[in-house]
Amino acid sequence: MIFVPFLVIWLAVAMRPADGPWKAHLPKIAAGAVLMGLIIVAMIAPWTILNYRNFNQFVLLNTNAGYAFYFANHPIYGTHFIDILPNETYLSLVPDSLRQLNEPTMGDALMKLSIQQILADPGRYVLLSLSRFETYFMFWPSSASGMLSNITRMLSFGVALPFMLAGVWLSLRWHQNGRADIRRWSLIYVFVLVYAGIHLLSWALVRYRLPIDAVMLIFASSAAVELVAWIRVRIQTVSVTSAKQGI
Repeated sequence: MIFVPFLVIWLAVAMRPADGPWKAHLPKIAAGAVLMGLIIVAMIAPWTILNYRNFNQFVLLNTNAGYAFYFANHPIYGTHFIDILPNETYLSLVPDSLRQLNEPTMGDALMKLSIQQILADPGRYVLLSLSRFETYFMFWPSSASGMLSNITRMLSFGVALPFMLAGVWLSLRWHQNGRADIRRWSLIYVFVLVYAGIHLLSWALVRYRLPIDAVMLIFASSAAVELVAWIRVRIQTVSVTSAKQGI
């Protein structure tokens, strides 16, 4: 849901004409935003209604946000995030005064408490968020993981990452009409940055990176195609050179 406002902004910018008055396109932009909003509401409304029946109060989708944000940014970490703590540790972090509340009310209370803790020591929150990069983008082996998990991680994201980065570079390098065709890929850039930012500022685990991995494979595939094309050209060049030398 946090991505939705960024999507609306992207739509407004993407629909802006290259020349001509921008205000003339406002009705079209507004209609697109309204249509997108109606689709989102139609997808979410059944769950919101179900939550109201269960809890007798408004819960948009789920009650996870407050819990996740509180547990992910608790002072117990200091400035270094630990991806998984023992279950009993999470339970002990909930203040006694909140344990009698129902699930959504407790989640809201934990969110407010976490924000208070962050405002009391914003420097720690910044360093803690930076430490989550290691967990979120991990592709190297770890003693905390089994052999199969380490091999899978290295042969999947570890192999794909260089191609993803090369593909992003290629997308910035490609030109159309003498200008970099950034607009063509900009929605993917925005999604990756916003989605990664959400988890780096809250709860960062490898499995929460999977949607980004799927999207970034688009860039990886373009880099792989470029590499294959380069290899073919090199092979053809060597073959032609060898043939000329043989003659």
